[in-house]
Amino acid sequence: MKKRIILIISLLTLSIGLKAQSVESLFRGIIDKLKSYDNIEIAFDYNMINTEAGIYETMDGIGYLQGDSYKLKIMGQDIICDGTTIWTYNADAEEVMISEVDKSDGSGSPLAILDSYYDNITAKIVEESGTTKKIEVKSLISNENFDRIIVSIDTNTSEIKDLHVLDKNKNEFVYVITSFVTNQKLPADFFTFKASDYPDAEIIDMR
Repeated sequence: MKKRIILIISLLTLSIGLKAQSVESLFRGIIDKLKSYDNIEIAFDYNMINTEAGIYETMDGIGYLQGDSYKLKIMGQDIICDGTTIWTYNADAEEVMISEVDKSDGSGSPLAILDSYYDNITAKIVEESGTTKKIEVKSLISNENFDRIIVSIDTNTSEIKDLHVLDKNKNEFVYVITSFVTNQKLPADFFTFKASDYPDAEIIDMR
């Protein structure tokens, strides 16, 4: 679950212009632009759909990215990472799990995760309607979780409108951007866990 959330937040932060180039190059340009920002704040609406199972869930979330550090608020969780340590607060359980970053399991920086898609993708435009283009991206490396992603781009504003992530269990995760802010002046300890913010939570150190 955490791996999927981190990857999705990464992809949601993308904003580019469409130029006369291959779709794969276009997607690589998305990643390059993302990495050029000092930091990013992204707010979004989230829907999880599985038609066969009759599932339709909706909620909103917000995420911040800066280098190897990130902070996410979604699905009743606060996830804070300073690049080395991850603190995951679960509101329902009233507990904070502490773990170390392990890039092999997808808990590293969203920017690092995106880099793994840089040279190992196929991409194509699957639909055009007015000023909107939809790009389908698949990884050339076998992935046990994800099947493909579809990104809708407004060519007038050069911004991402929505993102669909389809997994191999026939689930569809839809994210619609509601706010996108870059290069803010954040406090030095912004990506550091503060126990005083969660006075009633049980701390469980898994390191």
